[in-house]
Amino acid sequence: MSNEHDFSNGVNPLCPNDELWTTRDEQSSEDEVNDFLYALIRLIKPQFVVETGAYLGDGTMQIAKALKENGRGRIISCETEKDRTDYVNKRLIEAGLQDTSEGKEPIAIVLNCTGLNLIKQCGAVIDFAFIDSSPEGKVRGEEIKELLKTLRPLKMFALHDTAPQHPQINGVSISVANLVGLSHVYFNTPRGLTLFAKK
Repeated sequence: MSNEHDFSNGVNPLCPNDELWTTRDEQSSEDEVNDFLYALIRLIKPQFVVETGAYLGDGTMQIAKALKENGRGRIISCETEKDRTDYVNKRLIEAGLQDTSEGKEPIAIVLNCTGLNLIKQCGAVIDFAFIDSSPEGKVRGEEIKELLKTLRPLKMFALHDTAPQHPQINGVSISVANLVGLSHVYFNTPRGLTLFAKK
């Protein structure tokens, strides 16, 4: 993995030591964010997880591994580029996270669609979501509005890229918290992560 500073270049004024983090490339979540997601899933034991924006699957893999360790739950993720969808599903199969033998449901699967369409299609109550799709604030805002219709009370979702250098996403983060009255905490990583809880 590469040093995060190679991609962030110190643009987050709140996080001057971005060389302390690592990442795959400029589009991936920081490795430490993925590790946090793993630990969080191990802690809160969700039954149904949604992720918007799998990219190359590093976060998807960590969430799926945590669900497997928990002995319960599944994740459905999405990616708009078909080659990435195929790549991440291949990774999940190789890691034993898409075992459908004996009629088992796979722990994890990635669909080729938008995050908004994924959330609308789920038709199930969601226990946790990781919103990390398009960098456009409007898209993520629409995803969150749809998510809140089926997110269980006292459950959470994480929104990536909420550091000051991402004004569109940061704006969504603030407006969602104020409008809906969600409790939230900002984690000061180079790209920023905010965790929201539904009352």
